[in-house]
This record gives sequence, structure tokens and C-alpha cells, in this order.
Amino acid sequence: MDKLRLVATVFQEGGKLISGLMQTYGGRRYQVPSTQIKEVQADQQAEHVTTDETIEYQKREIAKELMLLEGHLQQGCKINSKACDCCEKHPIKIEGLAQETAGMTPDPVFNDLADWIKGIASITTEEASASGKYDKQYSKLAIKAREFRKSIMPIMVKEVLNEQEIPSGEEEPQS
Repeated sequence: MDKLRLVATVFQEGGKLISGLMQTYGGRRYQVPSTQIKEVQADQQAEHVTTDETIEYQKREIAKELMLLEGHLQQGCKINSKACDCCEKHPIKIEGLAQETAGMTPDPVFNDLADWIKGIASITTEEASASGKYDKQYSKLAIKAREFRKSIMPIMVKEVLNEQEIPSGEEEPQS
């Protein structure tokens, strides 16, 4: 019983100490000038992202992930002939971005993309790649990923490379 009383006393006295500290130091209030509040509110309004800006951002992120997935699928979801998790991780991000974007726009491509990604999930795992059963399907899936990317953001490559035009190599030299 003595140990219980000791513990109870420690808690009680500790509570008094904390309460006293809170009254001493916690009671301070700081006044923010109303001009600063108005400046913060104006800054917050100026930084608001529009739905259109968000959709463009989402489209770019989806296109980047699709571009990576496309490349991995062309390589059979393997690195140096060994199965990797690349084809497993990009679809997760694509699905999330597509579902999120579908709620912001009536464009059906985002729901279609999310459904397609769900449909390929079981054959794009590291284990599925290691099995070799889907090696012939991966190139077809790469084409489909490319089609989705082009429908979502047809000029993605130029934007990523930040170039005006990608030369074909057939242009005449300029003097």
C-alpha cells in the first residue's frame, strides 16, 4: 500500500507543478496586428490553385508515370533479365492519380485508365514477371500505356524535355 500512496502522491504533486507552470507560462497571449492577418489572407487567396491547374498537374504526373510504365513493360518488367518491382509500383500511383482526377473532370479517360490499371495489376507484379508467363503480353500492355499517355497529354515528351521541337534528323543543315 505504501508504494501505491507514493505513486499517487508523485502524480498529484506532478500535476500541481504542471498546472502552476501552465498558469505562469501558458497564459501569455500574443496579439497579431490585423494588417498582418489581412496580408496572410491575401497571400492565401493569391496562392489558391484552380481546378484546371490541378487537372493539368495531375495529367502531367499521370503521363510521367505512364511513360515509365511503358518503358518497363517494353523490357518485360525486368532489369538485366531479372524480375523487378517497377511494373508493380507505377500502376499504384497511376491508379491513385487517375481516380483522383476522375473526380475533377467529366473526361472518361481517367476512369478508363483506373479500370485498365486494376485489370493489369495481377500480371505486373514482380512474381508474375519472374514466372515468364506474361512476357508476350507486356509489349501489348506497353502499347496500351502509350495510347493512354498520348490521350491524356499528347505533347508530354516535348514538355518533359522542355524543347520547342524534337528534331527527326532529316532536316537540312542550316548555314
